[in-house]
Amino acid sequence: MPLVQRLIEPVHVSRGTLPLDARGAPAVQVPSELECVTNGSLANVVRQLSSLSKHAHDLFGALFQDATALVTRAAALQERVDRLALKVTQLDSTVEEVSLQDIHMRKAFRSSVVYDQQVVCRGTMPAGMLEMYQACDKPPPLDKLNPYRDDGKDGLKSYTDPGYFFELWRREMLKDTERIMLDRGKKTGAFQGWS
Repeated sequence: MPLVQRLIEPVHVSRGTLPLDARGAPAVQVPSELECVTNGSLANVVRQLSSLSKHAHDLFGALFQDATALVTRAAALQERVDRLALKVTQLDSTVEEVSLQDIHMRKAFRSSVVYDQQVVCRGTMPAGMLEMYQACDKPPPLDKLNPYRDDGKDGLKSYTDPGYFFELWRREMLKDTERIMLDRGKKTGAFQGWS
C-alpha cells in the first residue's frame, strides 16, 4: 500500500455545488452556469498551485537541510583524514620500537560512533507526512474499557504504542530461540546415546 506524504488539494478541480436554501432550491441566482463553473474551476486551480508551491517549498527545504548536514559531515571527515595524513607522515618506523608486551597492555579500540536509534518516530517524520498523520482520525477510546480488563494493562496502549509491538516481536523471537536451542539439545543428546 503506498504511503501518501503530500496531497495537493483540492483534488477535484471542477467539482462544486451551489448553496441551497431550506426548500432545496439554489440560494443564489446564477445568470450563466458555464461562467460559474469556469470561475470555480479557475479558483480551484489557483488553490492547487498554491498547495503545490507549499509542498515544493517543504521538499526543497528538507533537501537543503539534508545537503547541509552532508556537507558538514564531509568537512568533518576531511578534517579527520588531514589530521591522520599528518600523523602518518610524521611517523618514523626506524626510530620507534614497540615491545610486544606494550602492545598487549593497551586497551582495545572502541569506536565512538553513535548509531541512530528509533529512526522512524515523530521527530524524524517529514513535514508532509506529519501533516497527514495529524489529519488522521484519533484512535478509539479503548482506555474506557480498562476497568473490564483482567490483566490490568492499558487497552489503548495495545494498539497505539510502537514499543508494545516491539516487545511482542521480541518475546516471539526469544521463544523461537529457546525452542531452537531445546531442539538442538535433544538432537545432541540423541546422538550421544547412540555412541
